[in-house]
Amino acid sequence: MSVTRRQFITTGGAAAGIAVTALTATALGASSATARSRVLTTPTWMLAGAGFANLAAKSLGGDPAVCRRAFNTGRTWFITTYTGDTTIPSPVPAGYTGVAVLKFKCYQDGSTGLVDALAAGLPSWVTAVQYDAESWAQTPDLEQGAWLLNPHTQTSYAQLFCATAHSHGLKVVLTPGNDLCNNSPNPAYPQRKPQYPVTSKDAGQNYNAFIRHNMAAAAQYLQPGDIFEYQAQQLELDTEAYTTVTTKVAEQVEAANPATLFLAGLGRSKPPSDGANCADLAAAATGVADTAAGFWLNVGAYSSQVRPMICALRKLGY
Repeated sequence: MSVTRRQFITTGGAAAGIAVTALTATALGASSATARSRVLTTPTWMLAGAGFANLAAKSLGGDPAVCRRAFNTGRTWFITTYTGDTTIPSPVPAGYTGVAVLKFKCYQDGSTGLVDALAAGLPSWVTAVQYDAESWAQTPDLEQGAWLLNPHTQTSYAQLFCATAHSHGLKVVLTPGNDLCNNSPNPAYPQRKPQYPVTSKDAGQNYNAFIRHNMAAAAQYLQPGDIFEYQAQQLELDTEAYTTVTTKVAEQVEAANPATLFLAGLGRSKPPSDGANCADLAAAATGVADTAAGFWLNVGAYSSQVRPMICALRKLGY
C-alpha cells in the first residue's frame, strides 16, 4: 500500500504526536537550491563491492565510465559483509579511492558480530563499520528489540555498537531496517512482546512506525562524519511517499545529531525486483535532493536492476 503525503501526515505524523523539526539552511550548510545541486553533483555514495561490480559489468548493462564518474571521487563508502573471515579483502575496487566499510548484522553473536570481529582481529583495511540491524535471523532477537534504549535490557545496541567502534577509531554507519518495527512475538522479551509494534496510528505501515518510535534518535550516538542511512527503497515506486517519509526521518536525524551525514536507500538488490525503472529511481533521488547527502544503492546481479540504475545515474549527471 502506498501512502500519500496527506495520508502520512494524518495517520503517521500529527496523529501519532511526532514532533517535526524543519530542516534549516544553517543545519544543512546550504540553501535548498544549493543542497539540491550538491547532492546531485557531489553526493556521498554507499554500495556493496558486489553492487559496484554489477553496475560496472557490461554483460548486465553496466557502464564502467558511469561508475568512474560517480564513485571514484573519494566520497564513496564501499561495503563488504563480515562472515567470520578475517582475511576478507577490501571492498574498494582497484584504482578507486573511497571508504572501506565492514558490515555487521549484529553487535555480538559469538561469531559474526562486531565484538567477535574485534576479538578475532579486524582486517587492516577497515576504516568504518556498519550496523545493519533488521528483522532477520542474523540480528539476535535481543538486539532487534533494543535498537534504542530498552528498559528491559537497560541498554541500546546502537549505542553499544557506536561506542565500541569509536573506541577503536572507526567511523560508523547505522542502517536500521523499517522491519525492526513489527508485530511478531519477540522471545527475548517478557511475554514475547514486540518492542516496536506497528499500530493503527501507523496505518499498518512499518515505515510510519519507524518514525513514531523515533528510531532515527540513534543518530545521537554518531560522531561528526558518521552516517545514518534510512532504508527508503521500499517506497521508491511512489515518489511522493519516498520524499515525505524520508524527509521526516531526516528531520529526526538532524534533531538528534546535526553533524551526521544522512543517506537514503535506493534500489533493490534481491529478487523479485520491485520493478523500479529509470524514471522511478531518478525521481526518488531528486525528490530528496534537498534532504539527503547521498544514497545507499542496492543493485543485484540482474540486468533488470542494473540497467535502470545506470540510466538513473546518467540522468543525475554521470
